[in-house]
Amino acid sequence: MRPVAEAAVAVLSKVYRERGLSIEVVADQAAAFRGHREDLEEIVGNLLENACKWATRRVRLTAAAADGGLSLDIEDDGPGLDAAREVEFVGRGKRLDEKVPGWGLGLSIVSDLVDVHRGSLGFQRSSLGGLKVRVRLPN
Repeated sequence: MRPVAEAAVAVLSKVYRERGLSIEVVADQAAAFRGHREDLEEIVGNLLENACKWATRRVRLTAAAADGGLSLDIEDDGPGLDAAREVEFVGRGKRLDEKVPGWGLGLSIVSDLVDVHRGSLGFQRSSLGGLKVRVRLPN
């Protein structure tokens, strides 16, 4: 798990260098994904990229072994999301704010991959002040 997260952080740190974002990875050694590495790269990469787009200064990914599976929390200190718009947020091609560049596919891809792996995807307020995306993937 950690190598995938660190590779994504290395790329995104370069992409968002001018914004001076702090991207933190907190991962238990026991945190593991039992699927294809490419699926985890898509999930982690898309969620971290979205967090970086919206963050003011901080992004945090927390990975842990939980209930025999993998728990991921990706958080930012940006404006957050109204929980009532969660369904709209993951729709393919749906964008909640056209001011931020993108195609609106990232969360849809994540949602599809989480479904394929019989996991769950949820949104809530982060302790950092912005959005927390919570992914649970069983082993």
